[in-house]
Amino acid sequence: MMRYTLGALVVAATVTPAIAQTLATVSLAEVGLEGSLTAGRVTIDPGVKRADHTHMARTSLLVVVQGTLTEVRGAVTHEYRPGDVVAVSEGVTHHAENHGDVPVVYIEINATANKK
Repeated sequence: MMRYTLGALVVAATVTPAIAQTLATVSLAEVGLEGSLTAGRVTIDPGVKRADHTHMARTSLLVVVQGTLTEVRGAVTHEYRPGDVVAVSEGVTHHAENHGDVPVVYIEINATANKK
């Protein structure tokens, strides 16, 4: 199994990688559009708080598979459990946290358009 590091994660001032595995990428040309869809599996270990980041040139759907994902957008916090779907539009700044005892696992589907 190949693993990719997606940026840096911060845990009590210690940098920890998030583990992600790309599962599939498809071209939207198959349906007459310009762009792509990419699906990946992301794992966040217990006690990890990811840094804020902004979705640029993509919109995402996160499908929680395991654990409880805490998502923070500014002062607003939501918890998501297995089966929940989180929509993150282009331009949204947020971060994920895992306050639980088991790793959070989610499938992230990113839609990226080829802009002219």
